[in-house]
Amino acid sequence: MALFVPNPDVPAVDFIDDMGRTLAERYANAEDSLIREVADRAYRDLELQAKLARATAERRAGLRYALDRNRALADLAGHRAQALRDLQYLAVQTAGRLRDEGLAQDLISVASQQGEAEAAARLGMARRLPQTTTLTGTSTQATAQVALSLQSRLEVLNQRITRYPQDAYQRVVAMTSPNVLLGTQTSLLAQRGAVQQFLSEGITGFVDKADRNWRIGTYAEMAGRTSVARAFNDAGVWRMQQSGVNLVTIVGSNAACAKCAPWIGKILSTDGSTGAVVLPHSTKDAEVTVTIEGTLDGARNAGWGHPNDACRCVAYLPGLSIPQADFKYDPKAEWGRTRQREIEVDIRAARRKLATAGDPVTAQRAKAKIRAKQADLRDHLEATGRKRNSAREQLHFADGGYTPKPAGIPPRPPSLSIVGR
Repeated sequence: MALFVPNPDVPAVDFIDDMGRTLAERYANAEDSLIREVADRAYRDLELQAKLARATAERRAGLRYALDRNRALADLAGHRAQALRDLQYLAVQTAGRLRDEGLAQDLISVASQQGEAEAAARLGMARRLPQTTTLTGTSTQATAQVALSLQSRLEVLNQRITRYPQDAYQRVVAMTSPNVLLGTQTSLLAQRGAVQQFLSEGITGFVDKADRNWRIGTYAEMAGRTSVARAFNDAGVWRMQQSGVNLVTIVGSNAACAKCAPWIGKILSTDGSTGAVVLPHSTKDAEVTVTIEGTLDGARNAGWGHPNDACRCVAYLPGLSIPQADFKYDPKAEWGRTRQREIEVDIRAARRKLATAGDPVTAQRAKAKIRAKQADLRDHLEATGRKRNSAREQLHFADGGYTPKPAGIPPRPPSLSIVGR
């Protein structure tokens, strides 16, 4: 992996989004490639089934009829056997490449470096720091559990990738074969529509602790963002504690959710202390009284730091201003963010329908749906004043499509300063 150069000037929320998107794109691109392979074989299967249906429906007497029907049966059976072998091989190879990339360790390592860099930059604002506390361990050890957790989540995705192509193809066969066995000849257009609808759902079935279902891309993004944010914060806290600072304050988005909002702008401790305490001023030869609202662990237990949360904790330096002391929860702002995400998901879903369309009529309907949802998004952004993030509307972001990128870890965003090799 290339050498990562921490840059404390990169906004934490952008950094966390970039890292989550990096992971999401890797798994979404893998999904894209496998769905394309399944679709190619599924549509070929339908063509061979239609050929068999025509040969069966003719019901001619004689050897020629029997030969034609047996040849169609052999072609279909041979195609299915070869398709299953090919798909199994492709799935194993894809999952193997993802495992070999060591994505979890790389992302958490980068996140911890960036978290330490930002904490060190803020600590540099103080001319007077408490006596350095001697701690055992390193920030790497502080985030090792986070890396292990992310690796476990990614392994769930890898295992699902290994099984998906064969399962999906067999599901397609089960959906369409009864029509041939019963001697009926359902229109190829209708069968293609059923296959397209099934494949457009992609790789699903990932359930979190809150019993919410995720697609592979959105699950990877959620796991990446959540783990990166945790590693970023844990490494920063470790750096603060090394400098004798045990107070933090929470910084979050103006559209923060109801779980995070109560903690934004509050002073919390990392050593369990609470209440009013007298501490040395960070820049003057004086003392100040600081009210500690709670502990960082208590905030997490109450819901702060939930999946997909990009809030961060920064060092609180006694006597200096609190970054978001005047923060107030705005349910309209939260709704605006949530609604934008919903429309973006609808746009990606419509794009997926277009990407897996098996006929021109379905493709035209999907295009019309995309245009309608894009109009809804423009109206929403105009009404709320929010900014558009076109990357979240594209298939390659988290919901897949048929434009796979070359294998390997995608390049880091320019703002993250990667140098060397």
